[in-house]
Amino acid sequence: MKSLIVGVLGWVVGLSAVGAAENVFSKTVRPEDFSAAGLAKLSPDELSKLDALVTAFRSGALEAARSNAAAAEAKAARAESEMRAAQEVAAAQAQTIAKEKKADGGLLAKAKVLLTPGTEVEYTTVESRIAGDFKGWEGRAVLTLENGQRWQIANGGLYSTPPVPSPKVKIVPASLGGFWMMIEGLSTRVRVVPFGSN
Repeated sequence: MKSLIVGVLGWVVGLSAVGAAENVFSKTVRPEDFSAAGLAKLSPDELSKLDALVTAFRSGALEAARSNAAAAEAKAARAESEMRAAQEVAAAQAQTIAKEKKADGGLLAKAKVLLTPGTEVEYTTVESRIAGDFKGWEGRAVLTLENGQRWQIANGGLYSTPPVPSPKVKIVPASLGGFWMMIEGLSTRVRVVPFGSN
């Protein structure tokens, strides 16, 4: 019985091998077509690779590989498109921020006005405190106030005092342009200009 089973299995395997050999591309082509296509010039190794490609093509493996490659290419194109779009959005945001900063321009830009002769200008008095300890100034020092404004000593000079914690200041317009700053505890006033105007 064992010999019968082994014989049947051998016969099935033999038929499969014959069927596979008959299904090989190079074996199914007529000899005249084989020669006309130039396949007779191929080495046995090249012919074997050709048969493998044709078999893969018939089985759909080649089509699946092409489909996978196309999907990967489409995914890469989408990623590149999304990256370009993100870069364009970032560039637009940067331009908007730059325009806003340019339009704002700070205290100096707000203070610049085109005046015609005879125009009366009214200034608002500024009252605040010097941020931190006040020890005086040297040259054209810049004093920062608690309200964020920065004022520069207009005429320079030197003034020294023991540290005074956050003294009050009052800034009023001067008669020929500029401003006077009066500092709490200081007997004289000092000429100042908004920092950045000179």
